[in-house]
Order: sequence, then structure tokens, then C-alpha cells
Amino acid sequence: MPELRSPGVLGRLALPVIALAVTLAGAIFVHRYTPEHWPPLAIGLMHSLHGLGFALLALAMFWVLRYRSRSTSNYFVAGAITMAIGILSEAAQIPGPRDAQFSDLAVDALGILGALGVTAAFDRPVRAQFGMPARIALSLTAGVALAVACLPSLWLSYALAEQYRAFPQLLTFERVWENAAFHQTRGRRPTLVPKPASWPVTGETVALAKESGRWGIFLSFHPLPNWRGYSALSFVAASTRGDVAMDIGVRDMPQGDERDGVRYYKSVRIGEQPRRIVVTFEEILANPKGRAFDISMVEAVVLSAASPGQDSEVLLDDFRLDR
Repeated sequence: MPELRSPGVLGRLALPVIALAVTLAGAIFVHRYTPEHWPPLAIGLMHSLHGLGFALLALAMFWVLRYRSRSTSNYFVAGAITMAIGILSEAAQIPGPRDAQFSDLAVDALGILGALGVTAAFDRPVRAQFGMPARIALSLTAGVALAVACLPSLWLSYALAEQYRAFPQLLTFERVWENAAFHQTRGRRPTLVPKPASWPVTGETVALAKESGRWGIFLSFHPLPNWRGYSALSFVAASTRGDVAMDIGVRDMPQGDERDGVRYYKSVRIGEQPRRIVVTFEEILANPKGRAFDISMVEAVVLSAASPGQDSEVLLDDFRLDR
């Protein structure tokens, strides 16, 4: 019978190299993939999974190495391999469509250190080399790192679930989770203040929005996108400084090669007496610019000062969809 030979170095390395290549390809795909027509909070949740994802990946790498050897150096090798995958997958974003960010690498590192550190604190070979005080310090430090890496995902999961539960109520400024829907890229977030005595909506607080900058944005937020089955967007507003003109913008999600979606604008005047502002979907659908507005794919609602550069201050409350 022919003699059976043990696999050479290349044969032993083939399987790990293939596994690493598949893992790297998967990480690059996830980094470059941005799903279309998802609720913005759901996309934010997907983007926040760096810490949790790389924590699990580091643990998988460690246990693969542990299967071959019980050396404590497996922790450093697993961490280095996983971090290298993170660096390469971030670099793959540089051509687009998403932007590579150093903050993502920092979260990756926290997840990796947290997962491997917590595992090491309870690992028998590590316990044999380090005393109880060192292991306690390691577990606490690693636990904090893991919590910091994973808390954004937990927070966004909670906010997304609560947004579904509250729908068609969009914003009441009474709940902490609603802050996750704000998107103030060019302005300040509204502050919460006690509602005035004559306010027509139940609750304890309203939003006080101030703007004097170039863009004059009072509030920008991402609602759940599917508004089919409803007939209007409404909210309560009042000015604290006499009559002011305010622009209401509603934008749908980009389709195909569009850079931005279709935008609808309406200008209203508000005074010091609070009143409910209503934007009917008939108005939105009757004024298409280019293609028709897609009421099932709403991306953002923006309220802005009609005359940016002038000091303005408004009270806002009770954003909801009406049947």
C-alpha cells in the first residue's frame, strides 16, 4: 500500500487561510453594504454593530486557536488578527459608498479587548499565572470596554422597538428614546421645557428650538418611513417672539441613482398662540418635482426658519400622522 504522508506546512495553513479570507470578504461586504428603504434608525442600528460584531469575531478567532493550543498568546494573536480584519474592512470603504471612520476602529478595538479580556479573566491558564486582584482588575476593565462598545446597539434597538410601538405618534418630547430619531447635523437639538399653561396638548414638556445660524434648522428627525394609510402630518407650534415664518420640509428616500429624494416644502406663519399645523398628503403628492413623491418611503422631516440668520425661537410638540 502507498504510504500516507502528513500534510505539509502549506496543507496545514490552507484551511485557516481560506477561513480568514472568507471572514475578511464577509466583513468588507457588511462594511460596504447599505440597505435601501430601511428605516433610518434600523440603518443606524446596523452601523452600530461594530463593537458586538468584532467582539464575537475575536472570540471565534480565539477558540479556533485554542483548539490547536492552550497558550495564553492565543489572546494576542486572536486580537491582532481580528483588528487587522477591521482595519482592512474600513480601508475597503474608502472608494465608497460609505465613509471609513477612525471611530469605528476604536469601537472595534473596544469590542475585541472587552470580549477577550472577559474571557481571559475566567480562563484557567490565565488564572494560574495571575492573582485575584489582577483578574478582578482585568474583568472590570474588559467589562467596561465591552459595555461601551455594545451600548449604542442596545440603545438603538430599544429606540427602534419603541418607535414602532408609538407609531403613528412620531414625537411627543416626553420620552428619552425619541432623541435617537433627531438628526441635527447643522443645528442644535431642541431643549425640553415645561409646557406653557395654555398649551393644547397633554404632557409635561415641549421642545424649545432656537436658531440664528445660516441654515436656521429648528428640528430635523427621521420617522418610520411608511406613511401609507394616513392622510396628514400634524404638530403643534408657537413662536416666543411674535409672528415668524417657518418652512416645513418632507423628503422621501433616494431611488436608483438619485443623490437626494424628492422634497416637499411648505411655508407657514406661526404666532405666540399655539396652533396645530397640518400638512395633508394631498398637498405633498400634488406638487412633484421630477418623479412623484413616494409616501411609503419618507426619510426626514425638517422644520427651519424661513429667514435664516435672524434670531428665532419656537415651541414644538405632538408630531403625529392623522388618518
